[in-house]
Amino acid sequence: MLTPVRAALLTLGAALFLVAGCQSPGHRAATPAPPDPRPLDGVLTYAAADEAALWQAEESAVRACMRARGHAYRVGEEAADRRAAGDSPFALLRPDEARNDGYGLTSAHLAGRPPDPNAEHLATLTAKERRHWRDALLGEEENHRTVELPGGLVMSHDPGSCVSRAQTEVYGERWPELYYTVQELSNAVIGATQESAAFRRAQREWAGCMEERGHRYRALDDPRQEIRALLEDEGETGDEESLRTVGLRELELAGADVDCQVESGLHQVVEAAAKEAGRPLVEESRAELKRYERARKAALSALDR
Repeated sequence: MLTPVRAALLTLGAALFLVAGCQSPGHRAATPAPPDPRPLDGVLTYAAADEAALWQAEESAVRACMRARGHAYRVGEEAADRRAAGDSPFALLRPDEARNDGYGLTSAHLAGRPPDPNAEHLATLTAKERRHWRDALLGEEENHRTVELPGGLVMSHDPGSCVSRAQTEVYGERWPELYYTVQELSNAVIGATQESAAFRRAQREWAGCMEERGHRYRALDDPRQEIRALLEDEGETGDEESLRTVGLRELELAGADVDCQVESGLHQVVEAAAKEAGRPLVEESRAELKRYERARKAALSALDR
């Protein structure tokens, strides 16, 4: 079966290279997939189908709120990149995905973002009408409530906006504060994990492995940054040959990357380090985490699927 980046590259004329199958997982002995560690035992990670259903529920609630205020609001395709949403926050790779779709960057670039479903409607409005439309959707600045989260992050929102009302309808009261509190805890676990001695040691081993394969990097995200830069420099021209070159480079790097991650035991190191880093945060914030899980489960249970 063709994966997104390979299908895209075939479209761009890379058939001969890909048919050769030198990076195909079919040429490798089957091995157990490495662990896929997530902060806080994966409390922020949900199945793609659940994420899509919750997004649809929020958008439907926004549309109803906007209609009640006399505004049209159209729900389009989900803008979120499902591959990106499921990617490891630690920059770890899944072997099959990496060897067939790289980092998912070229395929996402080729797919582009869905068009704004409300752009055509907004174009028919006067400047004053557009301002009223956006105020109804996002709220007015004078009505914004500022909240300082436990870790010091400050966020603000208008509880009366259609976006906030929709989130309250789907998840319950004070959802924005709860969501960003848990997100902040997750970020703290990620930071502590990446600062741990075990992670730094494994990352150095990974870097040495990559250098042996002709790729000199210091940090796990460096190969992705290279592909992003290439897409910005060459991909935006729309030149098919440039995009094909970037796509093939991405497959090459991601294949070596995941092999070196597995060889250096990075997945297992991160799994242990993330549990260690998260243990005190979970103890300190158990009530918030329970509230978050209950809110998400209740929202999923309420969906008509």
